[in-house]
Amino acid sequence: MGIKLCWLLNEQGQVVDWDWATMNTHDQHFHPLIEGLHDQSIVLADLGFRCAAGIPDHLKRCEKGTWNERMCVETALSMVTVVCGLKHMHHGLRPSIQARLASLVAMFNVLLSLFHQLHPDADPFQMSIAEFSL
Repeated sequence: MGIKLCWLLNEQGQVVDWDWATMNTHDQHFHPLIEGLHDQSIVLADLGFRCAAGIPDHLKRCEKGTWNERMCVETALSMVTVVCGLKHMHHGLRPSIQARLASLVAMFNVLLSLFHQLHPDADPFQMSIAEFSL
């Protein structure tokens, strides 16, 4: 079963909220996740989040080449794909998938914090977990 994973990251690259759905689900499924940050932050997203009924005011849909900060999410997901084999999950039941993704989020945040503790001179916005790959 294919899945879509939606991560909301803070300015340091840590996952602050997340959700997932099956691959055949439209990106609008994640609007309630985004609405939880209303009046707190803007959310950058690709054009898949458009909706005929409208989008939340704080959701900024990014055309290609704009709002490059959005690429932090792509970078984070790429890191966990390489380090954790995210593309090769063999779970068929929703609770198993939920548990795997929850542990992945926790692990990512811990490794990102550990990276900054081990490299105090690194740019505070640098995201790296590659050195923890086995």
